[in-house]
This record gives sequence, C-alpha cells and structure tokens, in this order.
Amino acid sequence: MDSFKVTVDHEVFRVSERRQPGGALSYDFVWLNGPADGTYAFTVQRTALGAGGVTSDVSARMTREELTAEVRGFVEDVYEPGGIGEAWPDHIPARVRQQRE
Repeated sequence: MDSFKVTVDHEVFRVSERRQPGGALSYDFVWLNGPADGTYAFTVQRTALGAGGVTSDVSARMTREELTAEVRGFVEDVYEPGGIGEAWPDHIPARVRQQRE
C-alpha cells in the first residue's frame, strides 16, 4: 500500500504500511500538523497468531476506512477532557487555528 494522507477535524496524518522486525504488518500514523512540530506518531497492528507466530497479511491488512477510523478515534481521544492532548498545553487544535485565521 502506498502511503496516503487522512484529515479528521482539520488534523492531518500520513498513514503508511510497514513490516515490524518479526515480519508482522503494521501501520504508522504521523500527525503532520500536530504538536512537537509534526513529529508525534502512533502505530497500529492487528494481531491474530498464525503459522510461525505471525499474523497473516490477510488478517492484519486494514482498509482505508478502517485506518481513517483509527485516526478519528485518536483525534477524539486526544481532545476529550483528560485526553493526552493535555500533555501539550501550548498546542491548539487545527480546527481552532483555522477559525482564527
């Protein structure tokens, strides 16, 4: 899969697929307009043990809709009261930044 961008509530993420050192398929989400100058990222991986202890690509592969849902859940979790967004007190959500412009 080629990497692609996903935008949720004006927050922009680059999604890419990669192999973990043990061979498992995973997805990296880089928050391009987020805190820490766009260096914050997270990784998602589906796990269902298969032959050799590695999840098969068929079981691990996610659709663009599922990957977008991961981003949506992350953004909601960041900005909810008590969410990890509080770790970045100077960060202003992109939707708020755009309203101010």
